[in-house]
Amino acid sequence: MCETLKIKSFNDKAKLAQAKDETYLKGFTTGVMLVGQHKGKKVSDAKPIIKQELIDSGEACIYYEPESKVMSRTGDECVVAATDQWYLSYGEESWVEAVKKHVLSSDSFDAYDTNALSKYEYTLGWLKEWACTRQFGLGTLLPWDTKWVIESLSDSTIYFAYYTIAHILQGENNLTGNKEKSPGGIDPNDLTDEVFDYVYRNGPFPENSKIQRSILEKMRFEFRYWYPMDLRCSAKDLIPNHLTMALYNHAAVWDDEPALWPRGYYTNGHILVDAEKMSKSKGNFLTMSETVDTFSADATRLACADAGDSLDDANFSRETADAAIVSLSNEQTWILDALSGSSNLRVTSDDTSLNFMDKVLINETNRLIMLTESSFERMQFREGLRHGWFEMLIARNDYRSWCSDSDVPMNRDVVRKWAEALVILICPICPHWSESMWTALGKGGLAVKAPWPVAQPENKVLTGEAKFLSDTMKNFRILHGKAKKGANRGTIVIGESYPDWKVDVLKFMHSSFNFETMSFPESFIPDLKQWTAEFSDKKLVKQSMQFAAFIKKEVSDVGPAAMDLQMPYDQRSVITASAKYITKQLGLVENVKVLVLGDHGCEAVPDRVQELATPGRPYLWMH
Repeated sequence: MCETLKIKSFNDKAKLAQAKDETYLKGFTTGVMLVGQHKGKKVSDAKPIIKQELIDSGEACIYYEPESKVMSRTGDECVVAATDQWYLSYGEESWVEAVKKHVLSSDSFDAYDTNALSKYEYTLGWLKEWACTRQFGLGTLLPWDTKWVIESLSDSTIYFAYYTIAHILQGENNLTGNKEKSPGGIDPNDLTDEVFDYVYRNGPFPENSKIQRSILEKMRFEFRYWYPMDLRCSAKDLIPNHLTMALYNHAAVWDDEPALWPRGYYTNGHILVDAEKMSKSKGNFLTMSETVDTFSADATRLACADAGDSLDDANFSRETADAAIVSLSNEQTWILDALSGSSNLRVTSDDTSLNFMDKVLINETNRLIMLTESSFERMQFREGLRHGWFEMLIARNDYRSWCSDSDVPMNRDVVRKWAEALVILICPICPHWSESMWTALGKGGLAVKAPWPVAQPENKVLTGEAKFLSDTMKNFRILHGKAKKGANRGTIVIGESYPDWKVDVLKFMHSSFNFETMSFPESFIPDLKQWTAEFSDKKLVKQSMQFAAFIKKEVSDVGPAAMDLQMPYDQRSVITASAKYITKQLGLVENVKVLVLGDHGCEAVPDRVQELATPGRPYLWMH
């Protein structure tokens, strides 16, 4: 767990606490007893049994204390007192199992985060009797013992159902229902148990009710229309209590209608400012109004989206907000200048006139449209921002750089497709910028009402070619930096076939791959080790393991084509089409030469260079 969370020191208190929680959770939910009379039982099953045995034998008594120091709002330290109390038996077996079945089914419940889902499962394991009343403060009187008031957490678990009919009962600005008649003309005294059973529980029509039948039918319809609750947004610290209790209580009230139980909770952490807890004493306390005044609404929203979505605390960075102002302004200027009538953009008649990088930018735009859509659907706004803004800008930058260095004007239609997609992709986060740009681009209506950009299916081979060029350039820059002083000419050597030992590794991986599940088996690494153990050359064992790990990652990125004995695309055509770009990027005195191993001219290339050129990894020979 320490390795997984990359814990480096005992000072990593937050990560150590997380490691402890996850280790305890794993031990409780999946651990098995190894000794004693309960040997073989799951820890979660054995724990309550052992507890009861200790109490029955007089060796233990029930003892309660807060998990950590608890301070009241009056500044007093809280302690646990033994008093008379009413409890909700959340630990009742059939109740627990019903809720657990609902929560752990991906068809009925979405926690939007695997860590959050684990916390619900953990809470269902330990949450038992819950003290649900108190004898002071505001609240609902306990119906069968009116000297008690139902405490807040227990009293606020199905109030969402009330929202569905509140507009009929109260209307606007009418909390008491007495100052003015409700829109439904309902007297609060007429809201009997039979009325609520009819509205919420599919009970029989209350024949003696003074409320009009049409109003009651409308209330029932409104509830059935809006329920179940598809999504509830809340905070991670409410998972162990309020949110889980809401699941329990929905299961109790609508025990015969699981389809009405909450279908999704999205929880997040707290807010940090510049990686520190927001506090007036630290001088980093920000209000929404002053943040908008300082950075603008769109830059604030962008920084909030970039702050993070998971259970980890979100970090609002003022540096990110400042950078957003500059980025939004710069992109507005560039797009409008690029698409103006005076710009020097290339116009093509059809797709056959598109060059390699035209196709790459179109393909990247399609790919990022789909990734952004998927991220927003999962409420992963940071990921959506990354795909729909930052990666879109990177794709354009690569295209612009390639065209400039290749002395080829950018394509007008390609740039417009990219720009119009960008405006819509960022609209959920920066709506004001998008609306301004949508109008400036000559589009009718509002950007917020515009349809989502239509994306063609990603061309994975073209994605692979673009990645091949990007990775090749990174490698070439390293080789260029290591070249001897005075070496200012380059020859690119391309290998189209693997040496025999790599062919053997690829064939082994191909035979292990499951094409139905599109994955390698869990035993792949042990099987690979067993296969390479027969090699007499220990160096070859190490090389084979490293090569297999590299190809395995490639498979996850581009699919099974990564295991082909030949590259799924023509390396020479990609490099040749980008020769001018490569030459200018490296600052060479003349265009690079492109050779495939076996071509005429390879005899001038040293043997050591030829050995280093393999499929997917060309070698730059500086001379």
